[in-house]
Amino acid sequence: MNAGSRLSAGSCAAAFVALAMGAPACAGPAKLSVDTTVRLGYDINPFLSPGSDLASGYVEATVAPKLTKRTEKGVVELSGHYERTEYLRRYGNSNQYGGELAVQQRVTPKLSIYGALRYDSEVIGQSDDIVTGAPIDDTDVNLIGLRRRADTYSVSGGWEYQVGPKDTLSANGGATATRYGSGPAGGDSDNIGGSVAWQHAISSRSKIGLSGSVYRIDYDTPGLSTMVMQPSVTFSTELSPTWHFDASLGMSFSDLTLPNARDESSKGLSGTVNLCHKGVKDNFCLYADRSVSGSGAGSTVERTQLGISYNRRLTEKLGFSANGSYARSKSQAGTIPTREYVSIRSGFDWQMTPRLKLGSEGRYRDVFGGRQIRADYGGDLYAILTLPRSQ
Repeated sequence: MNAGSRLSAGSCAAAFVALAMGAPACAGPAKLSVDTTVRLGYDINPFLSPGSDLASGYVEATVAPKLTKRTEKGVVELSGHYERTEYLRRYGNSNQYGGELAVQQRVTPKLSIYGALRYDSEVIGQSDDIVTGAPIDDTDVNLIGLRRRADTYSVSGGWEYQVGPKDTLSANGGATATRYGSGPAGGDSDNIGGSVAWQHAISSRSKIGLSGSVYRIDYDTPGLSTMVMQPSVTFSTELSPTWHFDASLGMSFSDLTLPNARDESSKGLSGTVNLCHKGVKDNFCLYADRSVSGSGAGSTVERTQLGISYNRRLTEKLGFSANGSYARSKSQAGTIPTREYVSIRSGFDWQMTPRLKLGSEGRYRDVFGGRQIRADYGGDLYAILTLPRSQ
């Protein structure tokens, strides 16, 4: 990370710690909860690697503690997770872990602030996502199949201010450093930026607004960097008591600085669409996004994503979940081939007791573009035990 990045990240971290330490005392004590998960499964190609004879069974255990402290004006939450997977052949074991400290505080009736410190370490492309997660599988498509470990360090924060009965101003900023423990140099990156936004209520259910974001991506390849600016128009509305829609549409302007070559500029459409339903027995969410981001392959890419998720309580104890996602990654400099990634998952769960859930799921994943890789088909049986909360 360059000197400017260290200064910005350090300043953000110092401000965040001050925010957390300055949180007012609350009426109640901190509460601790711990979820433990055990999975028994099988995958045709667990890491979407090239080659043949890649299948393996596995045993996986996860521990996820969470400590929550609520105040009269907000909440402080410290969470973590550790996951270990033992493969029965070929791959040995794999560990994934991370943690986050998050703070939300209402400073005045009109002003709210928030911040987060986060660290994650994961093996890219490992088939360990759960069907109840976000509709988008945010995987670096260009690194799937290489079994590379990514360590991500991030700090972020922001504020929201109610200017008047119908108008709101907000801003946020952050820094993210991504490091890879193996493979060729050129993929490590630092991303620093922020955004500002304004929203105006046009009715009791709908809001329109404007937003703009600016961020810079620096790679460990000398002379390689990207500056991105994304202005957009936003709209959100409550379609009904259970349906919500929000969207943004704008332009993305990128200035790409290349080593030993002439700088390049590009522009294109950017935006997001989010349609969600939250009912008594079922939840549904459709998500689409087009943006510019960094890749561990050492290039800035135009990333298009589409995701859908659905879950429903079939009975008081039996539930069904499914999701699917698609991602397309195209290099702005043309230095790496365009790749596409597809993931589909579905499963059932049984709430055996208030603290014990049993379940099963199946999945399909595949990558298109570049070197040909065999698709992954797999599934597992799992048990999730929630330990009693501390009082």
